[in-house]
Amino acid sequence: MKKLLSLLLSIIMLLCFTACNENDTDKTSSTKNSETYDTLFDTYPSVFVTENITSITFYAYYGKGKGSKVPKEHMDEIITWLDSFTIDKEVPELLPPGTNTINVEIEYFDGTIIKRGLDTATVDGITYYIKGDTAPECYEEIVSKTSLN
Repeated sequence: MKKLLSLLLSIIMLLCFTACNENDTDKTSSTKNSETYDTLFDTYPSVFVTENITSITFYAYYGKGKGSKVPKEHMDEIITWLDSFTIDKEVPELLPPGTNTINVEIEYFDGTIIKRGLDTATVDGITYYIKGDTAPECYEEIVSKTSLN
């Protein structure tokens, strides 16, 4: 019985050491990500491609429901605002509630459509917060026209 208990404790300790080593690896990976973070601004000067856009639609409710299309008279200021978004800090493993509540759908001349949140972007498999200039005054009115129906 003592031998079995000793074996069991040894296995548990081995698993504990293995878990500690994984955390050390995560710290090394995080350091590498920090080094990469500094070069992301050169590689990705803007999160959104703002050339050749034909329409922009905002969706609330995590991208669900009925969107609100940006009127032509506000397209230029919304495009300028979207162009200001850049990569910020790496997000924690667990995203806070409410992240990416608002989504933007951009349609381009070639028919390509992208839809993504306004809070995060994933680059090379790593998710980062994104940040941009202050939203134009028309943004609140546009988003207020979204609904779940």
